[in-house]
Amino acid sequence: MNTVGSDETFSDDIRALRKERAKIKNRRDDIVIFPNGDKWFVFDDDANRLFEVLGWQTSEKLMDEGAISWMNLSDEGREALLLTDLNPISLWKHAEINVAGWSSEEDYKADRLSLAQQTLDYLLQFNRNDHAIVNLGKFPIYSKDGDIDTTENICFVDFDGRGSVNLFTESGKTINLVYGQEWNMMGGGDYIISTGNMLNTQLEDVKHTLLNYGSVEMQRQLKTDDIMEEYNSFLSKYRYDHVLMEQQDFYEALGDDAVSMASKYHLKLWDRDAGNGLVVPMVMLNINQVDKVLSEADDVLIEESRIMESRDELALKPSPLNEGLNETLHFNESGIKKTRNGDYMVWARLNGVDLPDKEISPEMGIRYLRLIGGAEKELLLRSALQQSYGTEIGQLATHSQSAMVKI
Repeated sequence: MNTVGSDETFSDDIRALRKERAKIKNRRDDIVIFPNGDKWFVFDDDANRLFEVLGWQTSEKLMDEGAISWMNLSDEGREALLLTDLNPISLWKHAEINVAGWSSEEDYKADRLSLAQQTLDYLLQFNRNDHAIVNLGKFPIYSKDGDIDTTENICFVDFDGRGSVNLFTESGKTINLVYGQEWNMMGGGDYIISTGNMLNTQLEDVKHTLLNYGSVEMQRQLKTDDIMEEYNSFLSKYRYDHVLMEQQDFYEALGDDAVSMASKYHLKLWDRDAGNGLVVPMVMLNINQVDKVLSEADDVLIEESRIMESRDELALKPSPLNEGLNETLHFNESGIKKTRNGDYMVWARLNGVDLPDKEISPEMGIRYLRLIGGAEKELLLRSALQQSYGTEIGQLATHSQSAMVKI
């Protein structure tokens, strides 16, 4: 529990809420939830009941009648409640209370801890596996060990399928956050807060990972990630312009290197399904195509992959990038944007003329905006321009001798 403080405004607010709650609460497991900005609010016996059943941290405040407990709830916390034996009742029409007006610094930390616990409990609902390990990259967590401030670089969060959550650090250390409903408050409070915040920023991606972990799609993603790591290691290790990886019955290049090779050697591009809605551009060559490429250039290295696969097990489809491979007409300015209503549009200016925005597929728009840069992003834009402005390009090129302009 937190430091207790007294405030008359708090007392007035709570007395008004008690009257409203008394009208609808019939049994102990009814949890009456009041709106509070972009969150929700519970207090008194309801907050204590959440602490008792779920272990979510409460704050305390002093009234004339004594100290009471209170807690903010996020939408995720409210959703997590729906799967318990408790009965959450939401009062939608209510004048919001000014929690920030009487919250102390101690309340703020307790509030962050509670919201992080709610995020973790919410995400635990989506794990359908014995174990699901979420890779969040590397992020630091600052914690106080006695009187000493320490930093741990967290790399993975492990949901074990039985309600427990553990962190794996960069140094190989395991930190337990929760075992069943027993939260590790003594050794993991700071870790719970930081991890909950991190998971909340990637909530939809983490939900998708937990739901699909161990599925064909997830295994496809993990395998593609491994192959991309191996491929990129070859690119960085050797001083060749291009690398082909030898597989069981074909040779492959991936990512920007595949885009570059497709353009240079007139090869077809494929989209390799990398799982989780992602695709990776790929060229796939047979031995005759490899011999032809090698006869034309001395800048291609062939390395055997340690992760062998056959073309039959790959989920491939022709890439929309193929339409931009032979496009030679460029634009003064161009790009892809997302509109307020969620559509994706390509826009361009050609020879001083603003072309009308054209809608493109969400798949192409999402893919473009997700890329930081590189050959794939440039080719994706060229393909979208070619698909959308083929007629305009032809008309303007016919009436202009200065159509070849630089992006």
